[in-house]
Amino acid sequence: MPRNRYHHLGWHHGLELFEAAFSTQTFTRHAHEGFAIGAIAEGTGGYICRGESMILPRGSLSLMNPEEPHTGHAAAGRVRYNMLYASEQAVREILGLRDLRGFATIAPQDKGLRLTRALAILAERLNSPQSPGWRLGVEEAAHRVLAQAFAHYGGATLRQPGSEPAAIRYLRERLAASVAEGSAPSLTELAAEVGLSPSYLIRSTSRATGLTPHGHLLRARVDHARRQLLNGMTAAEAALAAGFCDQSHLIRQFRRHYGVTPGALVRH
Repeated sequence: MPRNRYHHLGWHHGLELFEAAFSTQTFTRHAHEGFAIGAIAEGTGGYICRGESMILPRGSLSLMNPEEPHTGHAAAGRVRYNMLYASEQAVREILGLRDLRGFATIAPQDKGLRLTRALAILAERLNSPQSPGWRLGVEEAAHRVLAQAFAHYGGATLRQPGSEPAAIRYLRERLAASVAEGSAPSLTELAAEVGLSPSYLIRSTSRATGLTPHGHLLRARVDHARRQLLNGMTAAEAALAAGFCDQSHLIRQFRRHYGVTPGALVRH
């Protein structure tokens, strides 16, 4: 059964993620120093904010500006939600923003559940084993949450992605080399090495290739594992050599990339 869990990312701008799952717990009137960005995944939540008593069913967002007083409780039975806390400075640095307006609406509906899914992906990555590239995956997931929240609900204008062939070529070569070495750079490190902001690097890479930097890392891992399999390694050995946490993870990624499992790879 899901339980409350609180993640603090001291290495990444002090971001925090609260995975909440409760039925009787209540929160008295309080406020957060930074922005609070949440989505109801199951059940119905409720709180009093800006003088209104609000009910938030599944698919509702909770978007609060810094120092916004509010309460919190499960409005009907059990509620489960993910809430990301980020300081104003963190949002500016991660998204590369100068102008930061904040949220005008506290509890909008999440169109297409995009922000709900982005928060769920961040929680999933934070709870996954810390293999090489873990930080890159977490940084990308956090960026996706903030970009979705502020571009769609905070009136933020993100810099348009451009053509950065040299940076993208370097990124792909750097990630491939890191897999062979058994390591992986963080998104912050990659961005610094090519002289671009992390947010702009993600969006430019996605626009040009259809993959994010973390997507390129996964592809480099699968390619490396494939070469090791062709050299006679077992699937379990190839998974470890390519930086996957276990053989099942390699199998899932191998099927996504090649349409077959490692066992279906036939050498002639």
